Amino acid sequence: MKQNIHVVARAVVIDEGQILLCKTIGLSPDFFFLPGGHIEQNESAEQAVLRELKEESGFAFSIRRFLGCLEHSFEPGKNSICHSHECNLIFEAYSPAVRASQPIPQLEEQIELLWMPLVQLNNIDLRPEPFKTLVEKWLAQDMNQAFQSHMEYTK
Repeated sequence: MKQNIHVVARAVVIDEGQILLCKTIGLSPDFFFLPGGHIEQNESAEQAVLRELKEESGFAFSIRRFLGCLEHSFEPGKNSICHSHECNLIFEAYSPAVRASQPIPQLEEQIELLWMPLVQLNNIDLRPEPFKTLVEKWLAQDMNQAFQSHMEYTK
C-alpha cells in the first residue's frame, strides 16, 4: 500500500476576535480549513506557511509563534479528497496589512479566504475537526519553544 502522508504548515491569523479561514469552492459540501499548505523539499515549516499565505492572500506575513501540532487521519473518500494521514504544524501569523474589517482578495480558483468569528468554529465544517477546540487552547498557552527547526539546507 502506498504511503500517503501529508506534512503541512498552517497559520492561525486572528484580528478583532475573527479568524482567517479558507473555504473550498466547487466542492460539495463546502468546508473550511486553516490557511497554509504542503512543506516543500528543503523548505522549513515557517518558510512554507509564509509562502502559502503570500500565495493565497497576496500579502506578506510574519510568524508570531508556534502554536502546536496535530496529526490526524481522515476516512478515505469521506472527509478527504486526496489523502488519509496528515501532520499539521500550526503557527500564529500576522500581517499589518490584513484586517478583519477588509475582505481578502481571492487569488486561487479553488479557495476563498474569509473572516469568521472565532466563537463560531464549533458551528462550521472545519477540517481537521480537532482544530475547532485546539485553536483556542493553543492561543491561550505559550508553546513557542516547543518547536525547533534545524533545517540546514533551506531555500
